Amino acid sequence: MGIYNKYLICYDIENDKIRKKFFDEMKNLGLIPVQKSVFYGDLASPEFFTIKKIANELLKSDTDKCLWIKCNLCEKDIKECFGYDDFRYLEPDGYAAI
Repeated sequence: MGIYNKYLICYDIENDKIRKKFFDEMKNLGLIPVQKSVFYGDLASPEFFTIKKIANELLKSDTDKCLWIKCNLCEKDIKECFGYDDFRYLEPDGYAAI
C-alpha cells in the first residue's frame, strides 16, 4: 500500500472566476487536466482533504458540483481513448523536503 491514491476529479462550476480559481488549485496540487473540468492524479491523504476543503469553501451547493472518485487509470488505457494520443502521466516518486 502506497502513500498515494489515484483520483479522478470532475466539476461543474457556474461562476467563471470561481471555476478558474478551482482549476488553478487542482493544478497546484499536481493534478493533470484531462479535460477542461476533469483532473487526474495521485494524492496523499492531506492533499485529498485539501480538495474537499477547497470545494467546501469555494463552491455553492445549489449551483455547483464536484465529484472525486478514487480510481486506477493507466496511461495506456487513456491513450486508447479518443483524442488522448499524446497523454503523458508520470507516477510520483515520493515526497520532497521543503
